[in-house]
Amino acid sequence: MTLGALALVGVLCVTHADDVGQASTTVPAWVLAMLVALHLVTLVLRSEAWRLSLASAGGDGLSRGAVHGANAAAFVAGAVQSHAALPARVAVLRRVDRERAPRASQICVADLPIVVLELCATALLLAAGALAGRGSWWIALAAFAVAVAVVVTARMAPDRTTWAPARGLAVLADQRRRGPLVLLVAGLTGLTAVRVWLVLVVCGLPHGLGDVSWTFAMLGLFGVLPLGPGAPAGATLATFGVAQLGAAIAAGLLLAASSIVAVLVYAVAVGLATRLRTRTSVPAPA
Repeated sequence: MTLGALALVGVLCVTHADDVGQASTTVPAWVLAMLVALHLVTLVLRSEAWRLSLASAGGDGLSRGAVHGANAAAFVAGAVQSHAALPARVAVLRRVDRERAPRASQICVADLPIVVLELCATALLLAAGALAGRGSWWIALAAFAVAVAVVVTARMAPDRTTWAPARGLAVLADQRRRGPLVLLVAGLTGLTAVRVWLVLVVCGLPHGLGDVSWTFAMLGLFGVLPLGPGAPAGATLATFGVAQLGAAIAAGLLLAASSIVAVLVYAVAVGLATRLRTRTSVPAPA
């Protein structure tokens, strides 16, 4: 499916080369650097959020370096195929710290609180977009109702059940970690929305609050599909349609390219930090 999505994007780029080229050539270098930097910060925030969630799910013995290393591998794998991120994360955690690594089931459900909070944030953005005149209130209300129902269930369920997904939501009932987790998710959501707005501006697409909110929601929806690097282009095309096809493709490609560069920078930085920490922790020979 990933190859099919990339092939479709490639065909659209070829058949609309002039429009795509015109939209792409207007992007200054500083914007590219800003997009990479913004996404790099969101990767760090996401890793920290996942560390808090995993700690409440049973992985509180893991070091920060092990968590960021596992997420670096997951981000790289997810850039190629979104469904490959979780196996990569499990494998790296088991390899880095087999003794203190939580069970695979605990690792699998640690993303649930982040997803729920992102769903809440997306619902709020969609509601703001509807207030700005684009979108439907019922979609925003439905998304928000689902997220609130999950949060309320999470506050009550972890102490009363052994069901893995409910245990994964334990961080939402953890008074010590819940606040920082909400702040981290709010930060990465805000930075992603700014990133989307910047891309829409430089590609000449409508960039009002409603346009940003719907693009943000489509990025989340297409991100869970096995489309690989073609997911952002699919999201922008779904948002703006064929009327602005060239600019929409350019915006999607810009989001995908800056994301991949940021993931590679993050992975290299985590690798170098791990190697430096390993060298400094080894005592010098007598």
